[in-house]
Amino acid sequence: MGKGAAKFGYKSGLLPNARSILKRPTIKQTDVLEKLQSVKPKGPEGVGYADNIAHPKGSHRVSAPIEIIDVEKLISSTVPEPQQAKVARTVQQEAKQHKAQLRREYLSEAFRAEEKRVLRQAELLKKKEASLAEQRQVELAALNESRSSDLTLPTMDNLLRGPLMRQRTPEEKEILEMKRKQNRDVLQLRAKERKLENLLKLYHVSDEFIVSESQLLKKIDEVFANESSEALRTKLSVGNAKPKSRNEKEMGDALFGSLGGGNFVGLPTVKDYVSGELNSFAKEVEAQNQALIKQKQQDMDTIL
Repeated sequence: MGKGAAKFGYKSGLLPNARSILKRPTIKQTDVLEKLQSVKPKGPEGVGYADNIAHPKGSHRVSAPIEIIDVEKLISSTVPEPQQAKVARTVQQEAKQHKAQLRREYLSEAFRAEEKRVLRQAELLKKKEASLAEQRQVELAALNESRSSDLTLPTMDNLLRGPLMRQRTPEEKEILEMKRKQNRDVLQLRAKERKLENLLKLYHVSDEFIVSESQLLKKIDEVFANESSEALRTKLSVGNAKPKSRNEKEMGDALFGSLGGGNFVGLPTVKDYVSGELNSFAKEVEAQNQALIKQKQQDMDTIL
């Protein structure tokens, strides 16, 4: 860490802020030239001194004109080319001339690059100002629109004269009618499915119906023959175990699409059978099984 590091917080590697090598505006900076050449206002809101007011000592009553720089002229006056080409007689003279030529080239490139940077920076600043002005105009338009809408609020008289709701267009009416028809079809389909499921349940339990006296006597003998009191209470749906088992059966039927706790075929299976999906699924499973058996047979033949 060298001398003078205290003003940089005793941190090495910090460089001072870059300064422009062009101290005055160039002839290509048209916006700056227009601002400088414009007439400045006089009076209380302007600049300058009144006729009866003396200017302070050490200052000028009229500001000095700002010098405009031509970069090419600045280069020709600052690093001019040698008028007479000197022939280097030694290696030291040749190296000295080469360094001088490099300094002239580097300084010329630096002047031109700085002018391009200043012009590009001014162009970017113009674009940013234009975008900000456009954004401001959009915000003002939004504010004005909201204010105009506040001033045109409907009155009670206007509300009572016209319809309270907007009338639907023919397209909206058609879409609404299609939605209603679809809802009706869905409700009818669900009702038919419930009826079909109840009919299927009735079909499965019809074998247990008692329709004659002989069947009744047979069922009574089966219930009371060698049965304990607990088994009798369970068959007669008395006790706490019956609701629990009924809930378990209903959950199993809802999951697997069966009836009677898995003892009977449910409505989903019937639908698959009628639509042919069950048959196609069985054929696909059979084909996969045959392929696996064939693959195992080929593996066994290869091993042997």
